[in-house]
Amino acid sequence: MRLGDGTPREQGVTFSTTILVRFCDLDPAGIAYYPNLVNFLHVAFEDFFAGHVGRPYPDVFREGIGFPTVKVEMEYLSPVHYGDRVEVSVAVEKLGRSSVGFRYAGSVAGKPVFTARNTAVVVDMKTFRPIPLPESLRSKFVEAQDPAPA
Repeated sequence: MRLGDGTPREQGVTFSTTILVRFCDLDPAGIAYYPNLVNFLHVAFEDFFAGHVGRPYPDVFREGIGFPTVKVEMEYLSPVHYGDRVEVSVAVEKLGRSSVGFRYAGSVAGKPVFTARNTAVVVDMKTFRPIPLPESLRSKFVEAQDPAPA
C-alpha cells in the first residue's frame, strides 16, 4: 500500500502532496521503477480528494462513483531514488460532462523528475457506464482547474 506523507498542501489552483520513495518502488538499477511512478499519480489523485475535495476517495468509491483512467501520458525527466520525497502537484486541466483531465508534475528537492497527464471517466461502479460528474465534486474540481500547460 502506498500513502502520501499526510502533508498535502494547496498552492494557488494546484494541489500538491509528498510521496516517499520506498525500497519496494525500486528496480534492479536502484532507481524508481517507472510503473511505480505511474502509481504515484493515483496516490496524488487520492490525496487530492482528501486534501482538496474534502472527501476521501474511498468514501466516493463506496458511494458507487469511480474514476478509471482511460488515457495516461508520462515523461520521465530525471531518476528518482530510494528515500526521495517526490512532491507531486495535481491540477485539473479539463472538465467535461463525465470526464476529467488531470495534469501532474513531480519534483524532488525542487528538481523536476516527471510530468504527466491523465484522463479519467466518471462511472457508476455498478454498471461501469459513464455518468455526469456530480455537482458536489464538480465545484471542487473547478477550483483546482488550471488549463495552463505544465
